[in-house]
Amino acid sequence: MNKIILTTDILVPTFSLVMIMVCIVASTIGINSLMKGRVINFLLNKKLLLITASIISAHLVFAFMMIDEYNRGWGQVFEFAYFIVLIFAVAKYTPELVLHLKKIHLSNLEDSEDQESRKAD
Repeated sequence: MNKIILTTDILVPTFSLVMIMVCIVASTIGINSLMKGRVINFLLNKKLLLITASIISAHLVFAFMMIDEYNRGWGQVFEFAYFIVLIFAVAKYTPELVLHLKKIHLSNLEDSEDQESRKAD
């Protein structure tokens, strides 16, 4: 019993922290590769993102209607509608966010080049 508690008290939080650090490093590497790749073009295309959101929403609506749960209340219906609206909001505002992050990234690259040239002088 003590081994199980010791494992869950120490190992699980430690593993969680390691996973968070891995995700942060991976996202940093991913952002740098995204800024150079073609994936950024997909994220800047609002029409394509809205089509993708429509397909995902249609699948979710079909799945929601096919569930044999007759005790569904209005709260669950409104939560589902909120989730669908959230999908479309993400699709609508993603290009603006990606463009803003790309500008910040380019500005940071310019600043780092300026600092390197100052150190060289």
